[in-house]
Amino acid sequence: MIINRRPLGSTGLQVSELGFGALEIGRDWAPDVNSDPSHPDEMEATRVLNGLLDLGVNFIDTAPAYWSSEEFIGRAISHRRSEFILATKVGEHCDRNGSFYDYSAEATTRFVDQSLARLKTDVIDLLQIHSASMEVLERGETLSAMQAAQRAGKVRHLGMTGGVAECVRALELGGYETVQFPYNLLNLAAEDRLLALAREKNAGVIIMRGIAGGKLSAKFENLKDEKLKDAIRGFLKYVGPEPGKARDLVHLSLGYLLSRPEVSSVIIGTRRLDTVAANAEAAAQALSPSLLAEARDYALSLRGSIW
Repeated sequence: MIINRRPLGSTGLQVSELGFGALEIGRDWAPDVNSDPSHPDEMEATRVLNGLLDLGVNFIDTAPAYWSSEEFIGRAISHRRSEFILATKVGEHCDRNGSFYDYSAEATTRFVDQSLARLKTDVIDLLQIHSASMEVLERGETLSAMQAAQRAGKVRHLGMTGGVAECVRALELGGYETVQFPYNLLNLAAEDRLLALAREKNAGVIIMRGIAGGKLSAKFENLKDEKLKDAIRGFLKYVGPEPGKARDLVHLSLGYLLSRPEVSSVIIGTRRLDTVAANAEAAAQALSPSLLAEARDYALSLRGSIW
Protein backbone atom coordinates (compact mmCIF):
# COMPACT_ATOMS: atom_id res chain seq x y z
CA MET A 1 0.00 0.00 0.00
CA ILE A 2 1.32 3.44 -0.94
CA ILE A 3 0.37 6.38 1.26
CA ASN A 4 1.07 9.65 -0.47
CA ARG A 5 3.12 12.34 1.23
CA ARG A 6 2.63 16.07 1.14
CA PRO A 7 4.76 19.04 2.19
CA LEU A 8 4.07 20.33 5.68
CA GLY A 9 4.03 23.98 4.71
CA SER A 10 7.46 25.60 4.73
CA THR A 11 8.98 23.17 7.26
CA GLY A 12 10.68 21.04 4.62
CA LEU A 13 9.02 17.95 6.11
CA GLN A 14 7.06 15.53 3.94
CA VAL A 15 4.20 13.99 5.91
CA SER A 16 1.85 11.16 5.05
CA GLU A 17 -1.47 12.58 3.88
CA LEU A 18 -3.08 10.44 6.56
CA GLY A 19 -1.51 11.09 9.94
CA PHE A 20 -2.07 9.04 13.08
CA GLY A 21 -3.77 10.75 15.99
CA ALA A 22 -2.50 8.90 19.03
CA LEU A 23 -5.24 10.01 21.42
CA GLU A 24 -7.24 6.78 21.40
CA ILE A 25 -4.31 4.44 21.99
CA GLY A 26 -3.63 6.12 25.34
CA ARG A 27 -6.91 7.61 26.54
CA ASP A 28 -10.52 6.48 26.78
CA TRP A 29 -12.48 8.35 24.14
CA ALA A 30 -15.72 8.96 22.22
CA PRO A 31 -18.42 7.23 24.27
CA ASP A 32 -21.00 8.88 21.98
CA VAL A 33 -20.05 6.63 19.06
CA ASN A 34 -18.02 3.84 20.68
CA SER A 35 -19.84 1.22 22.74
CA ASP A 36 -16.52 0.60 24.49
CA PRO A 37 -14.49 3.83 24.72
CA SER A 38 -11.59 2.19 26.59
CA HIS A 39 -8.10 2.58 25.22
CA PRO A 40 -6.06 -0.55 24.40
CA ASP A 41 -3.43 -2.04 26.67
CA GLU A 42 0.23 -1.38 25.96
CA MET A 43 0.74 -4.61 24.04
CA GLU A 44 -2.02 -3.76 21.59
CA ALA A 45 -0.90 -0.13 21.34
CA THR A 46 2.58 -1.37 20.46
CA ARG A 47 1.16 -3.58 17.71
CA VAL A 48 -0.84 -0.68 16.27
CA LEU A 49 2.07 1.76 16.34
CA ASN A 50 4.50 -0.59 14.64
CA GLY A 51 1.84 -1.66 12.16
CA LEU A 52 1.02 1.86 11.03
CA LEU A 53 4.70 2.56 10.39
CA ASP A 54 4.81 -0.62 8.33
CA LEU A 55 1.85 0.68 6.32
CA GLY A 56 3.72 3.90 5.49
CA VAL A 57 2.11 6.36 7.92
CA ASN A 58 4.99 8.64 8.95
CA PHE A 59 3.22 11.40 10.89
CA ILE A 60 2.21 10.78 14.50
CA ASP A 61 0.42 13.42 16.55
CA THR A 62 0.19 13.02 20.32
CA ALA A 63 -0.01 15.16 23.48
CA PRO A 64 0.53 15.01 27.24
CA ALA A 65 -3.26 15.23 27.53
CA TYR A 66 -3.64 11.79 25.92
CA TRP A 67 -2.99 9.88 29.16
CA SER A 68 -0.50 7.07 28.37
CA SER A 69 -0.02 7.91 24.68
CA GLU A 70 3.44 9.47 24.88
CA GLU A 71 4.78 6.68 27.10
CA PHE A 72 3.39 4.01 24.78
CA ILE A 73 4.96 5.70 21.75
CA GLY A 74 8.31 6.02 23.48
CA ARG A 75 8.45 2.39 24.53
CA ALA A 76 6.94 0.99 21.32
CA ILE A 77 8.69 2.76 18.44
CA SER A 78 11.50 5.00 19.68
CA HIS A 79 13.87 2.42 18.14
CA ARG A 80 12.28 3.34 14.76
CA ARG A 81 12.57 7.08 15.33
CA SER A 82 14.00 7.80 11.88
CA GLU A 83 10.84 6.43 10.27
CA PHE A 84 8.34 8.99 11.57
CA ILE A 85 7.72 12.68 12.13
CA LEU A 86 6.67 13.26 15.72
CA ALA A 87 4.32 16.01 16.87
CA THR A 88 3.25 16.72 20.42
CA LYS A 89 1.84 19.65 22.36
CA VAL A 90 2.15 21.96 25.35
CA GLY A 91 -0.42 23.65 27.53
CA GLU A 92 -2.75 20.84 28.60
CA HIS A 93 -2.22 17.82 30.78
CA CYS A 94 -4.94 15.29 31.47
CA ASP A 95 -5.33 12.25 33.65
CA ARG A 96 -8.33 10.32 34.93
CA ASN A 97 -9.13 13.23 37.25
CA GLY A 98 -9.52 15.67 34.36
CA SER A 99 -7.50 18.32 32.52
CA PHE A 100 -5.46 21.22 33.77
CA TYR A 101 -4.04 23.99 31.60
CA ASP A 102 -0.89 26.06 32.00
CA TYR A 103 0.50 28.10 29.12
CA SER A 104 3.18 29.92 31.11
CA ALA A 105 6.80 29.92 29.98
CA GLU A 106 7.84 27.76 32.94
CA ALA A 107 5.14 25.19 32.25
CA THR A 108 5.94 25.16 28.54
CA THR A 109 9.57 24.31 29.25
CA ARG A 110 8.44 21.61 31.67
CA PHE A 111 6.02 20.15 29.11
CA VAL A 112 8.80 19.91 26.53
CA ASP A 113 11.29 18.22 28.85
CA GLN A 114 8.74 15.74 30.16
CA SER A 115 7.53 14.87 26.66
CA LEU A 116 11.09 14.28 25.47
CA ALA A 117 11.59 11.85 28.34
CA ARG A 118 8.30 10.03 27.84
CA LEU A 119 8.78 9.80 24.07
CA LYS A 120 12.38 8.62 24.47
CA THR A 121 13.64 11.06 21.86
CA ASP A 122 16.19 13.87 21.67
CA VAL A 123 14.03 16.17 19.58
CA ILE A 124 10.36 16.85 18.83
CA ASP A 125 9.76 17.47 15.14
CA LEU A 126 6.67 19.65 15.66
CA LEU A 127 5.68 21.29 18.94
CA GLN A 128 2.17 22.77 19.06
CA ILE A 129 0.18 24.81 21.56
CA HIS A 130 -2.70 22.60 22.62
CA SER A 131 -6.10 24.30 22.17
CA ALA A 132 -4.69 27.81 21.97
CA SER A 133 -7.11 30.55 22.98
CA MET A 134 -7.05 34.09 21.67
CA GLU A 135 -5.67 35.26 25.02
CA VAL A 136 -2.79 32.76 24.87
CA LEU A 137 -1.98 33.78 21.31
CA GLU A 138 -2.08 37.50 22.02
CA ARG A 139 0.03 37.20 25.15
CA GLY A 140 2.73 35.33 23.23
CA GLU A 141 4.41 33.86 26.31
CA THR A 142 3.90 30.26 25.21
CA LEU A 143 5.27 30.88 21.73
CA SER A 144 8.34 32.62 23.18
CA ALA A 145 9.06 29.63 25.41
CA MET A 146 8.58 27.27 22.46
CA GLN A 147 11.03 29.35 20.43
CA ALA A 148 13.54 29.06 23.28
CA ALA A 149 13.14 25.28 23.16
CA GLN A 150 13.68 25.44 19.42
CA ARG A 151 16.90 27.43 19.86
CA ALA A 152 18.04 24.86 22.42
CA GLY A 153 17.66 22.11 19.84
CA LYS A 154 14.81 20.35 21.62
CA VAL A 155 12.26 21.22 18.94
CA ARG A 156 12.47 21.57 15.16
CA HIS A 157 9.24 23.31 14.16
CA LEU A 158 6.42 25.22 15.87
CA GLY A 159 2.66 25.22 15.44
CA MET A 160 -0.63 25.45 17.27
CA THR A 161 -3.99 23.72 17.50
CA GLY A 162 -7.33 25.40 18.04
CA GLY A 163 -10.53 26.63 16.51
CA VAL A 164 -10.75 28.21 13.09
CA ALA A 165 -10.76 31.80 14.40
CA GLU A 166 -7.75 31.10 16.64
CA CYS A 167 -5.81 29.57 13.74
CA VAL A 168 -6.54 32.60 11.59
CA ARG A 169 -5.21 34.85 14.35
CA ALA A 170 -2.10 32.72 14.83
CA LEU A 171 -1.23 33.05 11.16
CA GLU A 172 -1.85 36.78 11.29
CA LEU A 173 0.47 37.14 14.28
CA GLY A 174 3.22 35.00 12.75
CA GLY A 175 5.70 32.58 14.28
CA TYR A 176 3.59 29.47 13.66
CA GLU A 177 4.66 27.15 10.87
CA THR A 178 1.61 24.90 11.14
CA VAL A 179 -2.00 25.09 12.25
CA GLN A 180 -4.23 22.20 13.30
CA PHE A 181 -8.00 22.64 13.38
CA PRO A 182 -11.35 20.85 12.94
CA TYR A 183 -12.52 20.55 9.35
CA ASN A 184 -15.01 18.08 7.93
CA LEU A 185 -18.22 17.82 5.93
CA LEU A 186 -20.20 18.70 9.04
CA ASN A 187 -18.23 21.92 9.52
CA LEU A 188 -16.74 23.81 6.56
CA ALA A 189 -15.98 27.01 8.47
CA ALA A 190 -12.27 26.71 7.61
CA GLU A 191 -13.15 27.48 4.00
CA ASP A 192 -14.33 30.99 4.85
CA ARG A 193 -10.84 32.42 5.40
CA LEU A 194 -8.41 30.01 7.02
CA LEU A 195 -7.42 27.78 4.11
CA ALA A 196 -6.69 30.75 1.84
CA LEU A 197 -4.61 32.42 4.56
CA ALA A 198 -2.65 29.21 5.19
CA ARG A 199 -1.92 29.00 1.47
CA GLU A 200 -0.80 32.64 1.45
CA LYS A 201 1.50 32.09 4.45
CA ASN A 202 2.70 28.68 3.22
CA ALA A 203 1.69 27.18 6.56
CA GLY A 204 1.29 23.47 7.11
CA VAL A 205 -2.36 22.46 7.50
CA ILE A 206 -3.17 19.55 9.79
CA ILE A 207 -6.79 18.48 9.99
CA MET A 208 -8.30 17.15 13.19
CA ARG A 209 -11.78 15.59 13.36
CA GLY A 210 -11.74 14.93 9.62
CA ILE A 211 -14.51 12.39 10.06
CA ALA A 212 -16.09 14.41 12.88
CA GLY A 213 -14.93 12.19 15.72
CA GLY A 214 -16.34 9.10 14.03
CA LYS A 215 -19.69 10.67 13.22
CA LEU A 216 -18.97 10.58 9.47
CA SER A 217 -18.73 6.82 9.52
CA ALA A 218 -21.11 3.93 10.07
CA LYS A 219 -20.83 4.70 13.80
CA PHE A 220 -23.18 7.68 13.34
CA GLU A 221 -26.09 5.30 13.92
CA ASN A 222 -24.99 5.07 17.57
CA LEU A 223 -25.68 8.78 18.10
CA LYS A 224 -28.62 9.83 20.24
CA ASP A 225 -29.03 13.19 18.47
CA GLU A 226 -31.71 12.39 15.89
CA LYS A 227 -31.36 15.73 14.11
CA LEU A 228 -27.66 15.14 13.58
CA LYS A 229 -28.25 11.56 12.48
CA ASP A 230 -30.77 12.76 9.87
CA ALA A 231 -28.29 15.33 8.60
CA ILE A 232 -25.57 12.69 8.24
CA ARG A 233 -27.95 10.34 6.43
CA GLY A 234 -28.23 13.02 3.76
CA PHE A 235 -24.64 12.27 2.73
CA LEU A 236 -25.55 8.67 1.96
CA LYS A 237 -26.87 9.73 -1.44
CA TYR A 238 -23.20 10.16 -2.46
CA VAL A 239 -22.24 6.69 -1.22
CA GLY A 240 -22.79 3.27 -2.74
CA PRO A 241 -21.51 0.57 -5.08
CA GLU A 242 -22.44 2.50 -8.22
CA PRO A 243 -19.59 3.86 -10.37
CA GLY A 244 -18.64 7.41 -9.42
CA LYS A 245 -19.84 7.21 -5.83
CA ALA A 246 -17.81 7.00 -2.64
CA ARG A 247 -17.65 3.53 -1.17
CA ASP A 248 -18.69 4.75 2.30
CA LEU A 249 -18.93 7.89 4.44
CA VAL A 250 -15.27 7.75 5.45
CA HIS A 251 -14.19 7.58 1.81
CA LEU A 252 -16.39 10.58 1.01
CA SER A 253 -15.05 12.54 3.98
CA LEU A 254 -11.37 11.83 3.35
CA GLY A 255 -11.75 12.31 -0.40
CA TYR A 256 -13.25 15.73 0.18
CA LEU A 257 -10.52 16.90 2.56
CA LEU A 258 -7.65 15.52 0.49
CA SER A 259 -9.00 17.24 -2.62
CA ARG A 260 -7.92 20.51 -0.99
CA PRO A 261 -4.30 21.27 -1.98
CA GLU A 262 -3.80 23.32 1.19
CA VAL A 263 -4.19 20.22 3.37
CA SER A 264 -0.92 18.60 4.46
CA SER A 265 -2.29 15.73 6.55
CA VAL A 266 -5.60 14.50 7.90
CA ILE A 267 -5.29 13.05 11.38
CA ILE A 268 -7.00 9.70 11.80
CA GLY A 269 -7.73 8.98 15.44
CA THR A 270 -8.26 5.29 16.09
CA ARG A 271 -7.14 2.42 18.27
CA ARG A 272 -7.42 -0.13 15.46
CA LEU A 273 -4.79 -0.95 12.87
CA ASP A 274 -7.38 -2.27 10.42
CA THR A 275 -9.07 1.13 10.51
CA VAL A 276 -5.79 2.82 9.56
CA ALA A 277 -5.36 0.39 6.67
CA ALA A 278 -8.95 0.82 5.46
CA ASN A 279 -8.70 4.60 5.63
CA ALA A 280 -5.42 4.56 3.72
CA GLU A 281 -7.03 2.43 1.02
CA ALA A 282 -9.97 4.83 0.81
CA ALA A 283 -7.71 7.89 0.65
CA ALA A 284 -5.89 6.39 -2.32
CA GLN A 285 -9.12 6.36 -4.36
CA ALA A 286 -9.76 9.90 -5.59
CA LEU A 287 -13.37 11.02 -6.05
CA SER A 288 -14.68 13.07 -8.95
CA PRO A 289 -14.85 16.86 -8.61
CA SER A 290 -18.56 16.75 -9.49
CA LEU A 291 -19.38 14.34 -6.66
CA LEU A 292 -17.35 16.38 -4.19
CA ALA A 293 -19.07 19.58 -5.33
CA GLU A 294 -22.48 18.00 -4.73
CA ALA A 295 -21.43 16.82 -1.28
CA ARG A 296 -20.15 20.32 -0.49
CA ASP A 297 -23.42 21.90 -1.59
CA TYR A 298 -25.31 19.59 0.76
CA ALA A 299 -22.86 20.34 3.59
CA LEU A 300 -23.36 24.06 3.06
CA SER A 301 -27.13 23.58 3.26
CA LEU A 302 -26.61 22.39 6.85
CA ARG A 303 -24.97 25.67 7.88
CA GLY A 304 -26.87 27.28 10.70
CA SER A 305 -28.51 24.05 11.75
CA ILE A 306 -25.64 21.62 12.31
CA TRP A 307 -22.58 23.86 12.07
